[in-house]
Amino acid sequence: MTTSEVNDAAWRAHPWTYRNNRGCAKMKDGSFIKFGIPEPKGKEKLEDKKGGDRIGFDEVIITPEMVGKKIAVFTNVEVKGDGDVLISGQIDWHNFVLDHGGISEIWHGDGSIDKEKLEV
Repeated sequence: MTTSEVNDAAWRAHPWTYRNNRGCAKMKDGSFIKFGIPEPKGKEKLEDKKGGDRIGFDEVIITPEMVGKKIAVFTNVEVKGDGDVLISGQIDWHNFVLDHGGISEIWHGDGSIDKEKLEV
């Protein structure tokens, strides 16, 4: 599948996730505004944490003591089309989200989905 097709499939599975645009914008005064999750720190290295392509939440019905109340669980989705390479900073962010109780998935062009922690 192409990156666009993988992204569309991930969006259908996680409709409350949104495109995580990361980068910076140069202002007229020469300063920069950085945006994205996590916020870029400047000139990035491959090992720097890099948020997934889609971020948002999944609605989850939790334990009986919460009497069926729905909660939002932070969700991170990384999209990799055929030939795209997963870098260490993306794996680090994926593991970080999982370690903190969130949902994180890496969707691949071959149809596979990584949902567990990965080795960096």
